[in-house]
Amino acid sequence: MYKTFAIGFLKYVVGFGLLAFVIHSNWEPSAGSPGIRNLLQQRPNYDLLGAIVILTAITVSCQITRWYLLACALDLPFRLSDAFRLGMVGYYYNIVLPGAVGGDFLKAYFMYREHPERRAAAVATVVVDRMLGLFGLLLFAALFGGAFWLLGDPRVVGNGYLEKIIAISAGLVLAAVAGWVVLGLLPPARSTSFENALRGLKWVGPTLADLWAAAAMFRQRPKFLYLTIPITAFAQTIMIVYLHLAVRVFPGPEIGTFAEHCIIGPIGYIAQAFFPAPGGVGGAEAIFGYLYTLIGRPEQAAVIGRLTMRVAEIGLGVLGYIVYLSMKAELPIPEPETGEQKIASAPTAE
Repeated sequence: MYKTFAIGFLKYVVGFGLLAFVIHSNWEPSAGSPGIRNLLQQRPNYDLLGAIVILTAITVSCQITRWYLLACALDLPFRLSDAFRLGMVGYYYNIVLPGAVGGDFLKAYFMYREHPERRAAAVATVVVDRMLGLFGLLLFAALFGGAFWLLGDPRVVGNGYLEKIIAISAGLVLAAVAGWVVLGLLPPARSTSFENALRGLKWVGPTLADLWAAAAMFRQRPKFLYLTIPITAFAQTIMIVYLHLAVRVFPGPEIGTFAEHCIIGPIGYIAQAFFPAPGGVGGAEAIFGYLYTLIGRPEQAAVIGRLTMRVAEIGLGVLGYIVYLSMKAELPIPEPETGEQKIASAPTAE
């Protein structure tokens, strides 16, 4: 118990410590950049801020609906209203709290509590939901970034960093599609043998095996999974749009173009998901700031833009907290993580 508390506390310290460092480093003007202090002296664009709040809520709704469809694919007894109720609790946990029991584990817990024989299916919905989010971001960077590259966008062509991001994203997307096709061609016995072989690998084996098992479960019933593709694409597009708007709430002299945001945005969202602080605080601001330097833009613009997005996230987190209070008596007591729980509490890519 003390160890869990200490690790959780350390995540807060690291996250908010890094956030303080990033803000301090970009507070004053430097090298022609205005600095966060000068940017904050402007009157914010409240219309854009309101639009960001609405778009964030739409994105979260799409993600929850996608999870609901995945549950339907496996015939889990589940209603859309239950998905939103549990989804908002999970959002509150993922945004606000670090620790062993993540929001996604709580979602899975409530799904299989009354049907313990469907535990594997419940966990599979959480795992595949995260995999779809990650795949969607990579696909967005590959397709839209590749389109701007081929069309000769001056901010993309010749920028080695952006071209490399597009190429790597496209390679990973092709590998994922190839794996999905191969999975469909394998007989069940061969798929199970491969899963067991993965499970024998040191360190990453159990995680890779569970990911494979979850994908295999949906490969046998792909209908609902395919329905989630347009929902995922719509959600990822909105995520890039509100990143594009966020850096304009306190506009600086040099702001990224939509083409640039289509490439660095997905990578930033993926990278921040693996930062262990609550809601990726500190890490998200540092990551987006660094990506802005790769495109020759002032780091301060990305940092204050990401902070603006965090305002919308906190607002939704408050709504999730209200739902959490209504369900508090039903929540499980945190226990040491099992292999399946570690998968469910792994970082997420929206």
